[in-house]
Amino acid sequence: MKTPELKTTESQTTELKTTELKTTAPDASASGPRCLEAAVDDRLRRAAVRRLATGVTVLTAVHGDRVHGTTASAVTAVSRDPLLICVCLRTGSAFAELAAQAGRFAVNVLSDRQAPIADWFADPDRPAGYGQFAPVDWEPDPDSGAPLLRGAVAWLDCRPTASHPGGDHSILLAEVLCGSAGVGGPLLGFDSRLHGVELRDVARRRAPATAAAGITTLD
Repeated sequence: MKTPELKTTESQTTELKTTELKTTAPDASASGPRCLEAAVDDRLRRAAVRRLATGVTVLTAVHGDRVHGTTASAVTAVSRDPLLICVCLRTGSAFAELAAQAGRFAVNVLSDRQAPIADWFADPDRPAGYGQFAPVDWEPDPDSGAPLLRGAVAWLDCRPTASHPGGDHSILLAEVLCGSAGVGGPLLGFDSRLHGVELRDVARRRAPATAAAGITTLD
């Protein structure tokens, strides 16, 4: 995979507007887990799940004259050998259908400067087809033709291998055929908001009880 030129256009930050998503978090004064209450309170269960920090990506695919991009935060590594990821998409997703037809798709791992792009590809009122890519700087993947967004911190070229139902979502399993890393910090989703973070090393230690098992704990 050819590494896109690392370039961010000013138009991305001026034309695209970041939307803050508001949420109601659990009582911060709580001294510990309250699983019994959470088990019967759907609001608390959902609030807890929203605190799973995730990277934010834009998935892209092209097949014939059809092209589509969509924001996805439910993307995670599954296996090292073979190198697999999974992507969770709403059941009936137009992207999942297009990726299956194309047999390839790209994962653009967004940087902390690309929150407006995440909002743009999550907007249901954006133009269809190539029109949705007009406000962003991109180039086609040399193999699949899927749009690669410049300024991302990583790009993955993937081949769908399986799809499984998961509640109101579909779980798309894919093999990573090629990858390329950029520079910069990641854009994270946490508590229904987008965040840029300052990455720093943390103190680590091996507790006596877990050292023999090779388990590392964090302070």
